[in-house]
Amino acid sequence: MKRAYPHTLNAVHDTKRGSLLALFPAFRTALKTVLAHEVRHLQQGGTLPRYVQLPKGARVAGLSARQMKTVGNMTRNALLSWQALLERAVRAIINGSTLTDRERMVLHRVNTRHAWWANDLSLPWVENGDGGLRPCTMRTRNMLLLPVPAYLLKLSRRIVKHAITRTPIPDLSHVRTLVLDAIIAKPERPHAHTDTRFGWWIRVATLTKGKPVLIPVDRNEYFEQQYAHAIKHGGGLCGVIQLTRHDNGTLSCALVLDRPDAPMRMDGKPLGIDYGMADALMADSDGNLMGHAMLATLKRYDLRLTQLGAWLQRRHIKPSTNHEYRRLQHRIRAYVANEIGRILNRVAARHGAAKVRELIVERLDFRYGGMSPRMNRLITRIGRAVFKQRLAALTEKHGIAVCAVPAPYTSQECSGCGYVCPRNRPARARFTCRFCNKKQHADVNAARVIMSRRSWQQPDDTGPASRRNTLRMLDERFRQRWDTPAQGAVMDVAGAPCDIRTATTNGENAGSSSRCHELTHN
Repeated sequence: MKRAYPHTLNAVHDTKRGSLLALFPAFRTALKTVLAHEVRHLQQGGTLPRYVQLPKGARVAGLSARQMKTVGNMTRNALLSWQALLERAVRAIINGSTLTDRERMVLHRVNTRHAWWANDLSLPWVENGDGGLRPCTMRTRNMLLLPVPAYLLKLSRRIVKHAITRTPIPDLSHVRTLVLDAIIAKPERPHAHTDTRFGWWIRVATLTKGKPVLIPVDRNEYFEQQYAHAIKHGGGLCGVIQLTRHDNGTLSCALVLDRPDAPMRMDGKPLGIDYGMADALMADSDGNLMGHAMLATLKRYDLRLTQLGAWLQRRHIKPSTNHEYRRLQHRIRAYVANEIGRILNRVAARHGAAKVRELIVERLDFRYGGMSPRMNRLITRIGRAVFKQRLAALTEKHGIAVCAVPAPYTSQECSGCGYVCPRNRPARARFTCRFCNKKQHADVNAARVIMSRRSWQQPDDTGPASRRNTLRMLDERFRQRWDTPAQGAVMDVAGAPCDIRTATTNGENAGSSSRCHELTHN
């Protein structure tokens, strides 16, 4: 597990600060040049090399060969992240298309190889028992290499062109954080043992050859504890330094620790978590509501954000250019990240009978009805990213497994009988099953539904197809459990045709209601 620990650089002299600040425009120019070169190479049918660099080792903006290597590593990491996002966008387009199953299979295999712009491509296949072909790997015995049809390669290029409009090419011309390799930035311990103010010195190569600068880093007791813990368990410092330039012109440096992942927990229990935000940030399957005060604080922030946004709009000022608006958004981001981390750390720290071995989660969604659309967009974007990072950290740091389950209809399904109906949730925080009459908090019910889907077979496809398949599986489970007729004799059965689902279209009647209670008591 790798984690960065920021340190402030308060003791940097003006000459050293100027040398460090000069790195940012030079690196930005080089990053922009190398990125454009690699993107052209990819769109001409090439592949992303392991070592990204300009032809014949060319240099840009007066950077040395070692600094250009760092630029290449930063560019490659940015392109890898972009390709992963682009792969997901292309997958969604293919799943939502009307192509045949065979064409989808081929396009999915092209997509996983990131060969969207390939001029020619051959895929491995193997014969199955009935004379057909099924996909395989290059290591499979008796495999066949068959070329991808030209029209599918052309279709792949059209699909990725459309996907790029949603997932644009990264822009590195405004990067604020430089990830400097050990060849140009190296941390060192102070030579004098009596110096207790500075915990580290960082030697950074500047644009002037043979004139590196030594940066004193203030001592951080928390980092020293984590560093000692990492050394004890076989870890240590990574070979990179993160140098960040902030809006106010200050600099901060982050040392990155590499600590071995914790062993997976073998004792404890699974726990379902729902991110409902009805009365609290989240609820678990044990019936606990966590993060009560967060919603009240977010509402206060939302009022300030809305008023400031309206004030700027009346004066035709873009919010992104206003310092106060950016500062408020930064405070909201920090608060949401802190609250999410605090709650998940408390979940990981449970012991005894409440100790957690596995977390069962769904698709992240943080929209809340009592806030403005602007605030909902902000906390949704922040919450998803932070939760993804924190869940990964739980696995690496505490050994807690994380299982993702299908998200559709978790707020409408009853955790007791499995009955699905939109009217099961008459209010945001209240759940009343219209089949078995079970009443409980809506978010707690959703967490228990998520918990029950732990052993589910994942439905096929994504997007609308996933919702249809999930509804079909819920329909089959409910009918098998309660031995209901195949087509809508019981009101609101999941998946029943609209002309038969009387409770959702024409209202309830006494006969169907008594039939529901009869089934639950027999």
